[in-house]
Amino acid sequence: MSIKKADLVVLGGGPGGYAASMRASKSGFTTIVVEKDNLGGVCLNCGCIPTKTLYHVARTLDDIKKTAALGIDVSSPKLDFKKAMARKDRIIEMQRRALESNFKKNNIELIKGIGEITARGKVSVRTSDGQEIKIETKNIIIATGSSAFIAEPFDLSEDGIMDNTKLLSLEQVPESLLIIGGGVIGIEAANIFSSFGSSVTVIEILPRILSVEDEEISKIIFNILKHKGVDIFTDSKIESFKKNGSRFICTLCSGDKLTADKILMAVGRRPNSAGIGIENVGINLSKNGYIKVDSHLETNVEGIYAVGDVIGGFQLAHVASEEGKIAAENILGKVKEISYDVIPWTVFTALEIGAVGLNEKQARKKNIKICTGIFPFSSSGKAYITGETEGFVKIISNSETGEIVGAQMIGPRASNLIHEVAVAMKGELLIDDLASTVHSHPTFSEAVMEAAEDCVGIATYK
Repeated sequence: MSIKKADLVVLGGGPGGYAASMRASKSGFTTIVVEKDNLGGVCLNCGCIPTKTLYHVARTLDDIKKTAALGIDVSSPKLDFKKAMARKDRIIEMQRRALESNFKKNNIELIKGIGEITARGKVSVRTSDGQEIKIETKNIIIATGSSAFIAEPFDLSEDGIMDNTKLLSLEQVPESLLIIGGGVIGIEAANIFSSFGSSVTVIEILPRILSVEDEEISKIIFNILKHKGVDIFTDSKIESFKKNGSRFICTLCSGDKLTADKILMAVGRRPNSAGIGIENVGINLSKNGYIKVDSHLETNVEGIYAVGDVIGGFQLAHVASEEGKIAAENILGKVKEISYDVIPWTVFTALEIGAVGLNEKQARKKNIKICTGIFPFSSSGKAYITGETEGFVKIISNSETGEIVGAQMIGPRASNLIHEVAVAMKGELLIDDLASTVHSHPTFSEAVMEAAEDCVGIATYK
């Protein structure tokens, strides 16, 4: 057994833990990160990066099939799934090495193992090779993330039942894929694997897929996926399932029977708050097991902070990173509070989705008198050039004050365009400021200006 001392110990090397450790180390804190798997967390290893890598392959495959309209004759493209997966693995490895290199450059010690808080200021680590390390520290940040929630009666140990990690380890494209859950993970997977040639079915318990998104956006994605051959059952759930040979037979409450080679569970996440010593120091948890924190991201136990998926909320990599930075700043003595007012998020489906702030329904619930401006990409010169005329940009402002309260968009480059609105909101610009900012022509970014102009009643496209 060895004993170490540090100013800060971070449990978890995902986006939140990585950002926190880098910020603390750059300010002179001796920092130790304890990680049981690979650096980068879910995002790098089995989430954002690998799924968007495969999304790029799927999108390219779909785009090649449309080149005839551009006057380009291309023979039928063929997917080499093994090469696509190998490229995905290389990208993950390169990114992982970059993180490890940054740790070395900034003198952050990485210990591979399972960490447990044994008392205030004390952490015990059981390393991957069976050694025990005791660490004495002034501060602790819990950034242990989350895992896929697997609903009964499904069991990940059964061959063919997958979470996001198993999905990204497939050796071949499944002939048929049943996805339980029509949220972001489920719909992104449906889009990717339908492009790869799988027969895809989505089951969603709520009335619509992507239920947190603008209703018009959900409707567009629903129709696009249906056009791609994806079967979608909303207001539905599985009553029973059984395995017949290598195939699953699922019966819905409606009586419909569905068969599939593989089943992907995409019904949400659960916090990784067990087995890390929460009970040893009396940290408060929510009823669902999420760690409770204040606006400074500190738990009820002084000196112990928590960030990322383990505290719930947005459960996005970029939010975890911001939380990690703020927690570190507070530990360093700079009093900072987390704000979730301007958090952009994106979804990568057949069309990109971007959103920030409130949608129309949410704004009205807050009794905000709103003005909504919409610009359809069917009125964009740039969209006609590239053949991407589906979708729109919608911006919502307070009709009394001119404050921008939110935006939703779907279409080309939406994952980038949304940040123009986010910057405007963060900088407290008014809708008039956005509308009066000259945008280069022809560009997709003009859609933001045009939607803002429509919001203040001076639209030039109609």
